Amino acid sequence: MEVLSCIAESFLFRNVSPTVLKIAAERCVERRFAKGEEIACLGEFLCLIRSGSVLVSGAGKDSALVLNILQAGECFGVASLFGSRVGVTAVTACEKSRLLLFSQKTVEELMQADFTFARNYISFLTDRIGFLNRKIAAFTAGTAEKKLAGYILSLPAENGEIKLPVSMVRLAALLDLRLPGGKRPAHPKR
Repeated sequence: MEVLSCIAESFLFRNVSPTVLKIAAERCVERRFAKGEEIACLGEFLCLIRSGSVLVSGAGKDSALVLNILQAGECFGVASLFGSRVGVTAVTACEKSRLLLFSQKTVEELMQADFTFARNYISFLTDRIGFLNRKIAAFTAGTAEKKLAGYILSLPAENGEIKLPVSMVRLAALLDLRLPGGKRPAHPKR
């Protein structure tokens, strides 16, 4: 898929003018990441996944905490682009991936050039706040059953089915569930 098509299909660029799409395609930078490579551009760029997938997890001691798995066409770095880099998440390529990177300056220019882009950006941030609120509720639900139910309800359904994006071991880690005796399950390599 060519860069312009990838950008045009992204939620952030839905219904923006052809001129803004062209500007975005000209000003973005493409970077490639190998499977397992950490993507160290948070706070510097808005990242649109052109191909592949990435794992978003807790940073530092919470690195086993899986927050999300993002696929081609999705983006990240939206919330940290205009704030300070606080290092609360880590992003790792799940497979060989290509990302389109947009600097803060470029994003500001796109917002000024087309209000639809600015509205899409704000809508995306609003959705992320809801996503994080659901995650917090799932992590603090109390019993294992409540945590699992909250997590499952936070997943999107396709044709009435919900597919777990992680293994059962990762799910246990994600929900901070412990084995009998208080031990945490071992975490497989990413």
